[in-house]
Amino acid sequence: MSNSKSAKQEIAIVWFKRDLRLTDHEPLAFAQAQGLPILLLYCFEPSVMHYDDSDTRHWRFVYQSLQDMQLKLDGINARIHFFHQEVLDVFEKLQQHYTIKSIFSHQEIGNKITYDRDLAVKQFCSNHDIAWTESRHNGVIRKLKSRKDWQQRWKETMLQPAKTIDLQGLKTLLLDSAFYDS
Repeated sequence: MSNSKSAKQEIAIVWFKRDLRLTDHEPLAFAQAQGLPILLLYCFEPSVMHYDDSDTRHWRFVYQSLQDMQLKLDGINARIHFFHQEVLDVFEKLQQHYTIKSIFSHQEIGNKITYDRDLAVKQFCSNHDIAWTESRHNGVIRKLKSRKDWQQRWKETMLQPAKTIDLQGLKTLLLDSAFYDS
């Protein structure tokens, strides 16, 4: 594959975090509307998995949820690509092979390690001219300065129509097994 930027395929990434479903998934709907091939991605990040608030039961649930999602995707020749690496390392490797135009994810409300990771991802996106769209999850607003009007904001979010995904029309990118080997 050529190293010239123009020769690399343009892609969008849907980065699954705690949002393990294929229906009513705003980031996936936004990515699908963009029209680029979509790489569906989940990273089992060692730093997150070994953080103090992590538990084996949680990771078992994540794995089972991802398996259920993959079963739904099997019928349309699509797949979620799993990595056992820090997400930034994966994005950097993907950027060497593709031109990442956009990353779509839910905004994670978690612990300090995921918050710091998201700041690093934001910097990576800025450095590489990648548009990162973080959708709010469950009406929670990160860094809210005041809880005034919080209930009204939550209600507006929860009353939004469901974001429908046309799974049959999903144009996904399938990574070659050589990508994993490299």
